[in-house]
Amino acid sequence: MTFVKSLNVLEVVQSLQKGGRTMRFTATVAGLRQNNHCVTAACLSCPEPWVKIPNLEVIDGESTSRWQLISQLRRVIIRDDIQVIHAHCELSQLYAGIAGFTCGVPTIGTFHRSDLKKYQPSKVNTLIKWLLSHYIAVSHDRLSLLTHNLALPSKKCHVVHGGAIVKKPPTKATAAKARDNLNIPNQQLVLLSVGHLGTIKGHQDTIAALVPLTKEYKNLHLYIAGDGSSMEKKTLNTLVKKLTLEQHVTFLGQINNVEQWFEACDIFVQPPIEEAFGLVFAEAGAKAKPVVATNVGGIKEIIIDGETGLLVAPAAPEELSLALRKLASSADERKRLGENGYQRISTQFSINSMINKYLTIFNTVIN
Repeated sequence: MTFVKSLNVLEVVQSLQKGGRTMRFTATVAGLRQNNHCVTAACLSCPEPWVKIPNLEVIDGESTSRWQLISQLRRVIIRDDIQVIHAHCELSQLYAGIAGFTCGVPTIGTFHRSDLKKYQPSKVNTLIKWLLSHYIAVSHDRLSLLTHNLALPSKKCHVVHGGAIVKKPPTKATAAKARDNLNIPNQQLVLLSVGHLGTIKGHQDTIAALVPLTKEYKNLHLYIAGDGSSMEKKTLNTLVKKLTLEQHVTFLGQINNVEQWFEACDIFVQPPIEEAFGLVFAEAGAKAKPVVATNVGGIKEIIIDGETGLLVAPAAPEELSLALRKLASSADERKRLGENGYQRISTQFSINSMINKYLTIFNTVIN
């Protein structure tokens, strides 16, 4: 295959809010640009204020009609001489797909959703099947939903895992410095969770799993980073109070120094009920941290049970508690799993790996 040295790519996303999709979109745009490709990045709604993507074009779909939205996308495609469109999630795939079809430009779609309802037959998914040239799943688990539930042609379906930023693994010195900066006592056994506060992320199960552990490990403390609705916050806070865990759980809210928290923690724990991929698990591995998670969705493709972390059933706080106890009682086991995780993420789940896979698909479509 002949690779085009410099592609003109339109990256389109329907919204940019806190989560894996935003991280992946941002990393994809930056990675393609670093590889000397001309990338037009467009969002179909106003992004969150903290989103930092240079030259991001906002096409506000909320204040325009669908046809005006498609017309604006067509103007961008023609103006920037776009060769391939890459759309993230169903609405951007639908509108960008129509714009691309009418301009004679192929559209590729990445399917991010954790919500299983998004993988059921619908009018939108039928149109997407017809409009898109190729279909990308974020995990093999989601690939099976594309080919089985939506009956997308397997020859045009691909898996591109998300990529984490991989640096040198943190040392005891960097971990100590991170704890010092975050005012975390050195003797504290730190559990970290990073994800929005909705039920699907399983924070309620982590909190319930702490009850027997705090009787054995007085220095154990869970930090939960992420935001949610007022009801979601109230539900989790009420649970913490009901279980009298106020001295062992801290809600950090939305944070912008997640890398420092990964460096400071002893164990990364998050037991989602469902997860399409789970970039945070790759990010934890990139910091050489042992992971306790659930064997759902794409997580089981990142974490190898017993080698890079421990996997448990979803919605099973008793099983989760046993896994956490195993790691809490052994610094050597935490180190072993963390080091294995770092090796796995650095070789298979880096941003460079993700970008190279995307470029292979882009060039396949163009050629």
